Amino acid sequence: MPLGEKKVRRLTGLLLIAGVLITRLPFISRILFEFDSIDFAVGTFRFSLEQVTPHFPGYILHILFAKFLLLFLSNINLAFVWISILLSIGSVLLIWRAGAKLRGERVGVIAAVLWLFTPIFWFYGEVATAYLYEAFFASVFLYLGISLLRDRENKWLVYLLFIALSLATGARQSSILFFSPCIIYILWKTRQPLKIWALGFILFVVATLLWLAILFGFSGGINAYLAQASHETVYRSQSILFGNSFSSHFKVVIKVLSELLISALPFLFILLSSILIYSKRTIKFLQAQLSKPTFIFTTLIALPPFLFYIGIYFMKAGYLLNILPSIALISAVLLDQMAIWRAEKIKRASDNKLLLTRPIITFGTIRNLLLVLLCDGIIFFTPFPWTYLENYNNEFTRDSYNAGISVSSNGSLLNRLFSFCNITGVSNIDKLHKETLSILQHESAHPEELVLLDTWWHRWGYFYLPQSTEYDIRDFLSSDSLWIGRSQNFVRKVIEERTIQIPKDKKVILLLREDHPAYSEISTQVHLQKISKEKYLEIYRITDEHFSFHWKDIQFIKE
Repeated sequence: MPLGEKKVRRLTGLLLIAGVLITRLPFISRILFEFDSIDFAVGTFRFSLEQVTPHFPGYILHILFAKFLLLFLSNINLAFVWISILLSIGSVLLIWRAGAKLRGERVGVIAAVLWLFTPIFWFYGEVATAYLYEAFFASVFLYLGISLLRDRENKWLVYLLFIALSLATGARQSSILFFSPCIIYILWKTRQPLKIWALGFILFVVATLLWLAILFGFSGGINAYLAQASHETVYRSQSILFGNSFSSHFKVVIKVLSELLISALPFLFILLSSILIYSKRTIKFLQAQLSKPTFIFTTLIALPPFLFYIGIYFMKAGYLLNILPSIALISAVLLDQMAIWRAEKIKRASDNKLLLTRPIITFGTIRNLLLVLLCDGIIFFTPFPWTYLENYNNEFTRDSYNAGISVSSNGSLLNRLFSFCNITGVSNIDKLHKETLSILQHESAHPEELVLLDTWWHRWGYFYLPQSTEYDIRDFLSSDSLWIGRSQNFVRKVIEERTIQIPKDKKVILLLREDHPAYSEISTQVHLQKISKEKYLEIYRITDEHFSFHWKDIQFIKE
């Protein structure tokens, strides 16, 4: 007996949920992934924008979500990873229903499966970061907007759009800038009365005031929050619009395009296949889509963030997760259309007039989908040479674009591109952090005896060794000065003085790669003893009982 339509949808939804869980849970990170992850973790029990826990503008709904999950979980990293997994489930289900609203159930399933296995989306579903909100809310707006285009009289969809915009902004404050244009377009295109606009806006204001009240409360009041906002200038650090050089801005543009190219490789595979096999039809089909409101709306989800990243500021691959859902949905439509064209060709060439079209389309869809998933699997699981741990821990890996846009001999640029869509990116960071923690714990049974001179890459020590004294050293290679923050027991302070006095009863540990220019500068002034066995993990004990050495404009003294 065939299943009813509702039962099929429930079964499909359950299978998609199971698909996310089966593909994510075996590979989740076991330790906080990066310095932002550390900031968020500390923010769950000591919220301080001044001490960058979390960093501005606060990500208050992300913090509240984690605090809620910590009622049921004792592991902070696991709580944040589960946020990524739950948002992944929501995003996949919403893309499924958005595709179904756009062009039927088959396209819905294609879109969901394509999105589920997209390597960068898969990767960020394994780690404790905030970037899955980008994917989730982009999927929310795709579903609500396309649904409203199909049912213009459903006013609840308008209200949900405004509430979703507020919640997206509460999770990541840049969302109001990125998603407002698509909402304005959809309300204008569906000719919503001014009364509906006004009611929706009121709902937006009420929802926003609720989370703003919590944010200001956690921040010490609205004046304290605004004072912190006045010091926030990171978005001015790249663009020529804020006085930066053309060459530095150009490197950011290359960075965005390179990251997007790697992240969208499976979808590019679909486009190129369609052009190669059905060149004229593909061009005509895409031209026909340009004037459709659904296509314009889907594009408007992705266009504002893309223009912002190109023109103003871009840092991490995870930012692209608000662009890629639209690309996944468009790719699903194109993949489905390719299967239809193939079925038409087979029908025309066949003498069997009773040949059924639907089975041919289904077979073609499954075949094409499996080829794309094979591409996904190769990108996600292959241990490419540039994903080796030696490259991942290279001192210049995170600054590879600042150093140049060509592929260097150590593969740091390719590492930068592939580390956020390959499983080795998760396993490498876990291994680095666990081995570092093991070495430092072995070095001293009492963490309070340790002083860590620690580079930006290793900031996790601030969370996992809170009793130690950690100097978080940001070495901007083109500058003659250092930025130094000192932390102990989760309290962080920016160091203004240029001389740092270390108590004589402390053990001093330096975490710094040999390929960093400062290494040779420091090693000529003090005796360094390597205490890590692995070549890729360079941790040194300063063996001098008394010392005085300079690192750029800072003097470190132990006497």
